[in-house]
Amino acid sequence: LSGFSWMGLKNPIHKIIVALTLQFCLSFLYPDFNIFSLFLLGLAVGFMAPLGIYLFKAKQQKELFFALAIAYTTGTCFFTSAVGDRVFMAIIFTSIALFCAIVLRNYKVNTDAKTLSLSFISYLPLMLWLLLDSNLFETLSRHAGIDIWSKETSMIATFHIVGLVAAYFVDTSKIKQHFFIAALFIASYSLSYFELPLLLAMVYPFTISYYNVVVFTTLSKEVNLSKLAFMMIFVGWIASGLGLAVALSRILH
Repeated sequence: LSGFSWMGLKNPIHKIIVALTLQFCLSFLYPDFNIFSLFLLGLAVGFMAPLGIYLFKAKQQKELFFALAIAYTTGTCFFTSAVGDRVFMAIIFTSIALFCAIVLRNYKVNTDAKTLSLSFISYLPLMLWLLLDSNLFETLSRHAGIDIWSKETSMIATFHIVGLVAAYFVDTSKIKQHFFIAALFIASYSLSYFELPLLLAMVYPFTISYYNVVVFTTLSKEVNLSKLAFMMIFVGWIASGLGLAVALSRILH
């Protein structure tokens, strides 16, 4: 739906304002969500994901670096917070995002800064990385013996930043990037199997940050918003959903 006009509303950032307003209202219901409110929240998040990526130009690496740095550091620090405290976080963070969107409501995407539409094959590695990340993240979240988020919080936040710096400053080909990401995931999975939490708290956050820069950079080059929204179904929803299903089935761990 994010790739189509909403009753004459075509500006991506105006659509984001609508989605953020919906998310802001739903934040007051947390954590007492029902099926209907979860459906609406899913719509809001689903709307914003492709729209937010589309607003990034292919060369906005500096802005992407700071956005991900803030997101990863904040998310890591509050990951183990009590459920009751998260309602205030949801309201505050959504309010900040909504305020910024309103201030930037007249922002227009320079499509000349984007490349031509990418082939489906170009997105296949991204789907694999999302699946592997989702599976490992959900597995570790349910593994009492490897509680890295509450015990190694500072280490995780630090290596998130290190991963972003590496992705930002190391200029290499896409093929080499994907081989490097594959090696990072092999290392992350190996450390989780051998239950080495300290090393895992270094390698896994680095992996997440590094591959996400590659994912965001690749997706931001897509000039066609409708195709980007369609591809997000595979790159985001299906890949992460399969990762969760694999984690719950305990096939790999």
